[in-house]
Amino acid sequence: MFKVYNCIVTAHDLSLVALAAVICAIASFAAVNLLRHARSSKGRMRDVWLAVAAISTGSGIWATHFIAMLAFSPGIPNRYNIILTVASLVMAMLLTGAGLAVSLLPNRRLAPWMGGAVVGGGIAAMHYTGMAAFEIQGLILWDRTLIALSIALGAVIGATAMPVALHATTQLRKAAGA
Repeated sequence: MFKVYNCIVTAHDLSLVALAAVICAIASFAAVNLLRHARSSKGRMRDVWLAVAAISTGSGIWATHFIAMLAFSPGIPNRYNIILTVASLVMAMLLTGAGLAVSLLPNRRLAPWMGGAVVGGGIAAMHYTGMAAFEIQGLILWDRTLIALSIALGAVIGATAMPVALHATTQLRKAAGA
């Protein structure tokens, strides 16, 4: 864990990290509210609200990630592979959209839990695709244990947050879900 902490504190512009956190909070609240609109809608309007939620949620997640990536300065020349960067954006919208849709499946008690896990997995897929887009003149070494832990943790947090967000009766509980 010190690796992650040290990287954030020493190699990131903390004002951009703070901006990424604000974008993340706004995107999370928007996702919860849009998903609740989708849940209360019927027929074609439900699909429209789900599409809006997927685009909003995916682009908010992606913006959070990309701003945090821009905050990172490894001290050597770097660039972004545009194809992988765009792929990470599309992936964020499609996979979080799939998770949001799963969370609203009717007559499935575990649907919010499963949908939240899919959203968490979608965030991980976007993140690691975005990381693959980061190119430097050197070798990037990955800690497989940390990667596996981050994916599992994202799925568990997503699975826990989605039911809270969908069944919240107060603003505080909505915030907890977001």
